[in-house]
Amino acid sequence: MEYAAAAGLNTTKHCLPGTREDILSEIKSWISETGEDVPPVLWLSGTAGKGKSAIAHTIANWSKEAGCLGSCFCFDRTRVADQRHEKIFTTIARDLADCNPAIRRALASAVRDNNELRHTADITRQWRELIIEPIRVASTVVTAPVLIVIDALDESGNDSSREHILRLLTTQLTELPGNFRVIITSRPLEDIHKSLHTASHVRHLSMDDIPPESTTGDIQRYVSDKLGILGDVFNDGHFHTIAQKSDGLFEWARLACEYIKRTNKVGRGPMRRFEAVVGKAGHGTSTKGTHLLDEMYQRLLAEIIPHEDDEEVIPIFQSVMGQILASREPLTKAALTSIRLHFPRVDRSYEVNDVIGPMGSLLTGTADSQTPIRPLHASFYDFLTDIARSDKFFINVSSVDHDLAFASLGVMKQGLRFNICSLESSYLPNSSVHDLDKRVKESIPAELSYSCRFWGTHVRAAPLEPLLAKEVEAFLGEERLLFWMEVLSLTKSVGSAARSLIPIQDWCTVRVSKSRLKCILTGRLSRVMPSICKSAML
Repeated sequence: MEYAAAAGLNTTKHCLPGTREDILSEIKSWISETGEDVPPVLWLSGTAGKGKSAIAHTIANWSKEAGCLGSCFCFDRTRVADQRHEKIFTTIARDLADCNPAIRRALASAVRDNNELRHTADITRQWRELIIEPIRVASTVVTAPVLIVIDALDESGNDSSREHILRLLTTQLTELPGNFRVIITSRPLEDIHKSLHTASHVRHLSMDDIPPESTTGDIQRYVSDKLGILGDVFNDGHFHTIAQKSDGLFEWARLACEYIKRTNKVGRGPMRRFEAVVGKAGHGTSTKGTHLLDEMYQRLLAEIIPHEDDEEVIPIFQSVMGQILASREPLTKAALTSIRLHFPRVDRSYEVNDVIGPMGSLLTGTADSQTPIRPLHASFYDFLTDIARSDKFFINVSSVDHDLAFASLGVMKQGLRFNICSLESSYLPNSSVHDLDKRVKESIPAELSYSCRFWGTHVRAAPLEPLLAKEVEAFLGEERLLFWMEVLSLTKSVGSAARSLIPIQDWCTVRVSKSRLKCILTGRLSRVMPSICKSAML
């Protein structure tokens, strides 16, 4: 069955002990409540930075320790290419099966002779046949509370990708047994609010309705914990001032602490930084909410990229951050660098680490070569991709697809080869190669795997350019196409092949105007597509 990788519980996302006690206690009581009038769904909403995910993962971890966590499924806007909205219920079904033997047996029975059901993208069928029916069969032996957490629903894609999920959440969740509870977290986007706010089986807790002053104590405790090492400089009064300034935003408080702790600049010690963040003598401005976060992002980036270096450094920053944000899945520094070497125009006088190295408070993986680079918080992505908010730091994500399309084709041109994993026989199925995973890891680097899966997506999003069309023509007309199919098979990504080629067909039809080239490309695609689609169904 399809399973969304890296979409589960993250124990590093948690509330500091002693904080958020009221709302955590309220949610725990709701999970344990019995009675027919208890709503089975709790929607925790709030604007960016309020700490929704921290609460969700704290509850999920508590539930896991209590033995009642059924599944924790997290959406992530940097992993939209994973099609998580199509895998949500197959993933939850597998998690439930892992937690309960009775559900596992019922699920195994449902998919044993139905290969198509295991891979269906029809989430209504997923829900009814992979979750509701197995739970119904096992319901007589599943009596303890079972919690399902769906975190960051607002990051599941656009309105259309969310439409069917919301329909099921608002019309079908009442089919779950009375001991099941579902927590959903999201920003209060219009479509989510319209679906969940008035649903009778949904209990709505809005973190935006919590007065900032009621969270001041929690944030002060958090700030005290983060700045405790500077106890010779600050006291509780300083911590309280930061907490008051935060307007209830834990993410702003985190960024403020990170900024204050940075003491690598002459004349900008902790106290000077504190004053810059909260205002001289503690007199803050009336800035609130999103604007408060934007102000902090501007402050952090302005220090990383001083104004006098704008002309030289800003284009480099936009290029590297554009690649990070435009990539269909997060990549490590090494993979980002390898792909950048194939950009049609790239300044090789700097390295990826020159840009992301100073951004440890904003990005993951800056100090770890094995951790994929991605924004630490969704609000940073929102900030960078909105020119009205980020101004000179604005990242035009769509403009990077041109470079990524060329680069992906270049990586494949250089890296693809016959029998890439040095298999002894082509007559053996992959499942019979006992060390296949080891061979794949050693022979197919991350940048090649990425390029094989997403080159078509980047080409489709790129503007028409004769040189790019020629590169696509060369790829489709050479043995590289067969080597590409082999990599997809070895990495269990054949299903993505059709999704890569279908947009290429559209691109050829819509954008390639030269009749001869259009004829060549569409002709080659028409010969390739049937076999690819057939393989994807196996």
